[in-house]
Amino acid sequence: MKQFFFVLALLIADQISKFLVIKNFYLGESLNILPILDIFLILNTGIAFSLFDDGGSTGRWVLVILVLCVCLYLVYILLSESLDKFESIALLMILSGGIGNLIDRSFRGYVIDFIHFYYDSYSFYIFNLADTFITIGVIIYLLNIVIPKFTQDGNKVS
Repeated sequence: MKQFFFVLALLIADQISKFLVIKNFYLGESLNILPILDIFLILNTGIAFSLFDDGGSTGRWVLVILVLCVCLYLVYILLSESLDKFESIALLMILSGGIGNLIDRSFRGYVIDFIHFYYDSYSFYIFNLADTFITIGVIIYLLNIVIPKFTQDGNKVS
């Protein structure tokens, strides 16, 4: 039950942030927050970092179906597998982000992106909280695989 509330909290944060940006900014409008951070509204019809942006509805529904399948698979894993705490958190974050962007793509036809980091002439891709949750979830998942787990006395736990 805690897992459901965790996903719901992240999903609500994502959707509220997108709602606030779409209601307060025009497409392409920017607000400088920090010397390296702007709120900059774009509508992304592709996937992460605007990859596979074909501008058409075929790509949209292919992405909806793919993301829905991934989300259903994650739910299956979360419900059927015995996962450690970090694996669960990682998969829940990935699931939350996937659902957040799935809602946008399904009902709007695009994902609302607005977080823009840059430095000097370098500009990172514009993204949203759902993308952030997915990225952090993947990092946690990979770290959980790569970093050995130790008990308090220093012996490796299998």
